[in-house]
Amino acid sequence: MIYITGDLHGDYNFFQERRLDRLKKGDHLIITGDFGFIWDNSKEEIKNLKKLEKKKYTILFVDGAHENHERLKEYEEVEFCGAPARRIADNIYCLSRGEIYTIEGKSVFALGGGLDPYADEDDDAASLPSDDELQKAVDNLQKHHRRVDLVITHEAPASVKRLIDRSATINDLNMFLDTMLRNTRYGEWYFGSLHEDRALSEKLVCVYNLVHRA
Repeated sequence: MIYITGDLHGDYNFFQERRLDRLKKGDHLIITGDFGFIWDNSKEEIKNLKKLEKKKYTILFVDGAHENHERLKEYEEVEFCGAPARRIADNIYCLSRGEIYTIEGKSVFALGGGLDPYADEDDDAASLPSDDELQKAVDNLQKHHRRVDLVITHEAPASVKRLIDRSATINDLNMFLDTMLRNTRYGEWYFGSLHEDRALSEKLVCVYNLVHRA
């Protein structure tokens, strides 16, 4: 089974919760950005990663606004479920921006990246997808006839973001996702940047603390 949850910010306590006991070997847990376990290479971080490596299920994540993007780039890029991904461990992968994966028979479009509402786009460019990455996303969606089973992003489409928070800051990625929202057929779309659990519809879900089964 595929499960989806929101930002973790390196909090290992999440993985100790009993609700995760249902996850078994062969299952996939996808985190919608701000994974947070690749940050400063501290002793605690190394210890937590080693504990995550022992999980029987596979942990996947898209990068969020609060990641050490330079450290993430140091991990080897390998093929995973039909597309490139950064291998953190045998059971932990960072899904690359704009790629489409085949996971448990489902097509999963991943587009990480985001911007802290108090940051400047020019000063924090690494946290947002580049023009090349956005073009890759467009090209890959076209190859799949703009139809996928799951969409996993950190940021929300602009219109959805403003629906949840009328004062929210809108960036170029939000605008791109808004266009994608209008032009892509999808089964379910999960995003996590707004730190709220709220279903906008049966298909469009803002996720934070809950764990959804896709």
